[in-house]
Amino acid sequence: MSIMDLGMTSALSRFIADHKDDVNGGQYGAMLLTGGLSFICQGIIIAILGCIFAFYSTQIFSIPKIFETDFRNVLTILMLVTGISVALRGVGAPIWAFQRLDINNVISALVLITSFLMLWVGFKAGWGIYSLAYAGIPGTIISPLLVSIICYRSGYYPRKGNWNKPQWTLFIKILGFGKDVLLLSVGSQMVNATQVIILSKFVGLDAAASFSICTKFYNMGQQFVGKILESAAPVLTEIFVQGDLSRFTERFWNIVAITSFIATIGGAAIVTQNQLLVSLWTSGVIKWSLMLDALLATLLVITSISRCFTGIFGIIGNISPIRYIYFIEGILFILLAIPAARYYGVIGLLLTSVLVHITTTLLFSIKISSKIINSMKVRKQIANSLIIIAFTTLATLVISKLISKSGTCILFSVCIIILASISSWRVLLTQKNDSRII
Repeated sequence: MSIMDLGMTSALSRFIADHKDDVNGGQYGAMLLTGGLSFICQGIIIAILGCIFAFYSTQIFSIPKIFETDFRNVLTILMLVTGISVALRGVGAPIWAFQRLDINNVISALVLITSFLMLWVGFKAGWGIYSLAYAGIPGTIISPLLVSIICYRSGYYPRKGNWNKPQWTLFIKILGFGKDVLLLSVGSQMVNATQVIILSKFVGLDAAASFSICTKFYNMGQQFVGKILESAAPVLTEIFVQGDLSRFTERFWNIVAITSFIATIGGAAIVTQNQLLVSLWTSGVIKWSLMLDALLATLLVITSISRCFTGIFGIIGNISPIRYIYFIEGILFILLAIPAARYYGVIGLLLTSVLVHITTTLLFSIKISSKIINSMKVRKQIANSLIIIAFTTLATLVISKLISKSGTCILFSVCIIILASISSWRVLLTQKNDSRII
């Protein structure tokens, strides 16, 4: 339901960046007010539709009857919190444009701490599973309050009398960009959010629970690697707005190289350590194979690199060339993943995800971005990353067969990660046709 902001968050931040050098010029304030009012309307709609969805959710997710009431109530609270959060998003729009992501990071850390404390209080007070819903309330209040104070004191809001008025033409402009962002988000959700649903529906709740637990390390890796482009995007946007295309291209390729480097190391860590972490976390109750970790590592590499080439269109302010890319991937994934999961379980689901992403989003994003930059040379970089992952998997398999002591396995796993890091440094951060990146 959170994607029902219609992509307005990304759109508003991106177009504010075009006018941030003239905060009091009128257009900046009009853009900010237009986006803020649309967020309020969307937040109300999300809260209403979310509550309706919560009422029917138990049937969609095949929740056992004994848990239906609690599940429905918790989801209703989460939907209301989401609606309020979306309604207040407009106050923090200038943060991205003014390249103050450090503010978002600090506030996010503070929200995480307060949410954890609320969760703790809820458990101690006997609220049970409702604690998970109540834990989101502090962040919904604290985040917009602190952001608005910081923006006001930093001069990111226009002075009194320079706000202008909301404009319908600006709303159409923001909505047009946001609509394309929404299509990307819906497609992404069709791939990521449906995995657990497909497993629970066609394999079983136990398989879905195991998948959710065993992919935590992978999800963390995605968030970590994704921060590279996410943190650089405001700066790249300013370089593009200034018209310095040469420096824009150079910086973009630096980001691609660093992203593939970190993603490959993360993939190696997943292959060598994920099984051990899952075993320790669940006291050996959940079993997870090396092949599944290899597929997760491959997914981490290809999704991280493809995100760079889809992200470049958001930076230049024109997503229309790729707006259907994730949507197409999502449809193909669902159509193929259902039979694959039914007959081959989790391995069929992950293999389908890898193959569909490579043949749709990865290849298409590289091809279409070649109209902006020379993106064809990234193919060698992808191949090198996957080769390193393959050798890491093979080495882990051999060592796990030869050595049974966990302490020794950990030592050799660390050695494998170090070797993978050195290899990645040599083949991913050095380009023969260009200068050394690092």
